[in-house]
Amino acid sequence: MKKLSQKITVYLAGGILLGGLAVVTTGIAHRGLLICWLLYTLAGVFDMLLLTRRLEAAVEKLPDMEAFCQEASGCREATIQKLAEGMQKMDQNTRERYSAKVMDKQSRLNALQSQINPHFLYNTLECIRSEAILCHNESIANMAKSLASFFRYSISRKDNIVTILDEIGNIKNYFLIQNYRFENKFQFELKVEDEASVYRYLIPKMTIQPIVENSIFHGLETKSGECTVSIQIAATEDKVILNISDNGIGMSRQTLETLRNNMENGQETSSDASSAHGNGIALYNVNQRIRLAFGADYGLQLYSTEGVGTDVEIVMPIVTNPDLLK
Repeated sequence: MKKLSQKITVYLAGGILLGGLAVVTTGIAHRGLLICWLLYTLAGVFDMLLLTRRLEAAVEKLPDMEAFCQEASGCREATIQKLAEGMQKMDQNTRERYSAKVMDKQSRLNALQSQINPHFLYNTLECIRSEAILCHNESIANMAKSLASFFRYSISRKDNIVTILDEIGNIKNYFLIQNYRFENKFQFELKVEDEASVYRYLIPKMTIQPIVENSIFHGLETKSGECTVSIQIAATEDKVILNISDNGIGMSRQTLETLRNNMENGQETSSDASSAHGNGIALYNVNQRIRLAFGADYGLQLYSTEGVGTDVEIVMPIVTNPDLLK
């Protein structure tokens, strides 16, 4: 723009100078200056026209400013939307982690409240076991031993991550206790592929027991005839899959959907869902602890057919080093 204004100034100055000389002169000089003035003016007009065409061509190459502004506005809105979604996801992850930690602390508090004095409890159970052995009552002795082992595992043991072998050992003690209460009503089946490897894999403590407890009290307790809880454990290249199934009363599709929702959100369920297969809080707790330990891609899946039984599938990554979970 600066060069353009300078060029216009030169043309005007030259035109005024030639025009002035043409006015003050006469004769041949007057005509010569007048011709020069006309040629100079024509050259200036031609130069201005050429410059105008160049400016028009340059303007045509510029983008549509309205469209450009709309596109820029759309990009800005998309960026703000992505930022908002990212912040919302981060807030949700923070809330889930906080919720899981609160549940873990509450579980520990409940355990502390229930244990009272663990040494007093274990000593009492050992006295009962010793008295049963002296009286040659093997069932009571085994019951007291299993109960003491169960409490030591669930209350006194401070490890949050244990091996699958530890969990299965605790389940066997739990079954012995329940069968003593219900006069050997329940059968326990266990199928493990490649025990030498699978038993070394790590999982959160008390992952299996709450699910087995649901199976017994809400699937099998009111059922007559054969009552079986089956645990199948298999591994893929990078995952370990546990399937806990029972041949109990099962549940309707509506109740199943309610429990699935409860398992994800931790909401209260209806009385029908509670009577059918627990209130879902235990499932929610286990599911959240698995996700806290391993990530949102892992956790529980619930399946059931009314009058046939219920399956709970647990999917976790293969982990053998506890330091990876700290």
